[in-house]
Amino acid sequence: MTRWLLILTLLAAPLCAREVSVVAMDVSHSRKLRVENAVDEAFAHVSAKTGLQDDGRLELTLCGDAQRFGQIAAADGVSMSAENVLGYALPALRRIVLNLAVIDERRLSELGVLRHEVAHLVLGSSLQSKRPLWFEEGVAQWVESVALDALIEAATAQLPPEFASLDDLSLGLRDPRDAGAAYKQARNVVEFIVARHGEDKLRDLLRRLRPPGVGFSAAFSAACGEELSVFEQAALGELSRKRQNALILFLGANWWWMLFSIAGLLALILWLKRRKRGHDILRHWEEQEKLYPSDPQWSYADDADSDEAGPDHGRR
Repeated sequence: MTRWLLILTLLAAPLCAREVSVVAMDVSHSRKLRVENAVDEAFAHVSAKTGLQDDGRLELTLCGDAQRFGQIAAADGVSMSAENVLGYALPALRRIVLNLAVIDERRLSELGVLRHEVAHLVLGSSLQSKRPLWFEEGVAQWVESVALDALIEAATAQLPPEFASLDDLSLGLRDPRDAGAAYKQARNVVEFIVARHGEDKLRDLLRRLRPPGVGFSAAFSAACGEELSVFEQAALGELSRKRQNALILFLGANWWWMLFSIAGLLALILWLKRRKRGHDILRHWEEQEKLYPSDPQWSYADDADSDEAGPDHGRR
């Protein structure tokens, strides 16, 4: 009996496996297999973090050329500066496209980006109620969590912009100038939800957003026991504190070139002052020349002849 159960289990496993089709463009076969083998782990990771189960099929496209990725994104109707984007997900089509060229250029992990896009796919497929962009992107950022990517991000951190509200943060995510920093701050907000209320509350919030027509503020209040407006003020305060810390770290990491810049500026100011002083002296001489012009008839030769003649010259 046990033998038959084992046989049935082995036969049923392929039937239960996720249907994954992979299209690789300018990507080696070994890398294609590596990413393909990471798909199930990515879905399992997203499910464990969010509590959302997804067993649907996946169409995965891997692009090793940024220009070709941009062409595919344009054909899919993705409106963004696509050649610089790491990837995107189309939940309605069950499709994910990864830009491996830019992932490599930024020295990021393809697993982290895959998790991020799988999170978007799962959220888009599972949640029927609207949620703010900062929450959507924040959850995807929080889910991907690859240690190496975090170290690289910390090493290249820049001073983030300051947002007046979470709605402004959502707008910043759509602004190419602020998008990079806005993504990190969206993740910080979701991390603040977890720190303030726990992962179970976050998963409960996601569960409440599954049926259609649920307001995000109401779902947040019911799941976390706190009004969204109250949380927003606390979250903005936390972002401000992190920004101050980032400023201190930025100054500490860049003090040498700041001193060099200040020294260079002082040297330039001194040079300009000396140049101005030289111009002032020349201008003064020109004015003196106008007031006391030299006699064109006078010469050193005439003066010398007068000296040689002596005082009695011309007397008889």
